[in-house]
Formats: sequence, structure tokens, C-alpha cells
Amino acid sequence: MSQPTALITGASDGIGLALARIYLARGWRVLPLGRRPATELEPTLRDNYIRVDLAQPYAAELVAEALRRRGVGQLEQLIHCAGIGAYGPVEAQTPEAICALLDVNLRAPIALTHALLPLLLAARGRVIFIGSVAAALPVPDYAVYGATKAGLEGFARSLREELRGQVGVQLIHPGATRTGMHAKIGAPLERMGWSRFPPPERVAQQIAAAIEARAAVATIGPSNRLLRFAGRYLGGLVDRAAARRGSAA
Repeated sequence: MSQPTALITGASDGIGLALARIYLARGWRVLPLGRRPATELEPTLRDNYIRVDLAQPYAAELVAEALRRRGVGQLEQLIHCAGIGAYGPVEAQTPEAICALLDVNLRAPIALTHALLPLLLAARGRVIFIGSVAAALPVPDYAVYGATKAGLEGFARSLREELRGQVGVQLIHPGATRTGMHAKIGAPLERMGWSRFPPPERVAQQIAAAIEARAAVATIGPSNRLLRFAGRYLGGLVDRAAARRGSAA
């Protein structure tokens, strides 16, 4: 049996890096994708590393060409883990920052899925979108981020029906994770309880288990499942609670 291949975006840091390590340990051929120089990665990830900034308008074409040069004829899994954040009210964000969020978190996964769909079809593979519980909740000061994740959920839901019987589509929602993204965007770490968030290694293990279980939609962690349920089915109450929290902050 040939070695299965997985392309993992955002694999130079955080959850994506942890997932890449898990797949390597399981004997997969891993194609890590990230923005950092290859020299900053551990040696086991360097050979097949694809360095690209997903905010670039032609990033998907660059990735597809990189796979052609490597002789990749089919792809068993495409895992969209790359994502960026932004903290603060919408009025305080620059147009450039908003565009970057939309490009990396929403446009790039759609464009990359489109570009690599022939490889996924050839393997009857799966595309996995890493979403967020923020897609189902009001998230003041993260409004654009939440919108990108909600958009990703909508795309995954429709794509699943389009590709039913040909390519599997999974959507996995982790909650807040102890990565460097929060400090990078200037979020208030102490107030949000960042030190209590689960580490990316633990979250990646749970994501890998959800992928293996082939659940169409999965939410990581019981508290996150409760939040997502409340956000989807108790919307008015959750909105009012968010408003009260914001006024007290």
C-alpha cells in the first residue's frame, strides 16, 4: 500500500505544526505549508516544506505548482489549519488588516481547495477545514475573525453536498488554544485566561482523532460543544450575554 499524503497549511507553528508531527509519526507523507523559512523548522519537516504566504493572490497556484514539481499525483487529505487573528473593534482596524484576515482565513482555503481538487478526487480523499467555535458566537473585538470562520463553515457545508461520494469534507471546531497568535494580535492575555487554554499539542491530538472518526462536523471539548450549541440554538440569550459582558469590560 502506497504512503498516504497530507498537505497541512499553517504547519510551521501552533496546531498545524502539532498536526504535522502527528501525521509524520503515523507514517504519512506530510507536505507542511507555512510562511516561516524552512531553516526555522525541525529537520523532519524541511524536505517537503512549502513556503508560501496564503495572503498572496496567487498562493493557490503556487502551491499547486509546488506539488506538480514534487510529482504529487493524489492527495489523501488537505487540512486547512492556517489562520490569523485580529483584536479590537472594527473601527480601529485598518483596511489592510481586514483584507489579510479575509485572504488567509477564507479566500485561501476556498482557492486552495479549488486548485487541489483534482488531486483529492484522484485519491477519493478528504478536505478538512479547521474552523472555530467563534463561528457560532458573537465575538466582540474579534468580529472580522468570527465572520471569516462563519464563512468557512458555510463553504464547507455546501461543498460537502457537492462532493458527496467523491471527496469527504470535514469541519472541525476547536476552541481557544494556547498559541502565540493571541499575544501577536495584542489580545489581553491575563483577562482572557490565556494560560488556562489547552496547549496546541493536546488540541491537535483531539483534531486528529476527529479526522480519523470521519465526523462531518466536530467540536473539540465539552465546554466548546456547549458554547456552540448555545450560539446556534439560543442566539438571542447569547447575544444579550455578550452585550452585558462587553458593557462591563
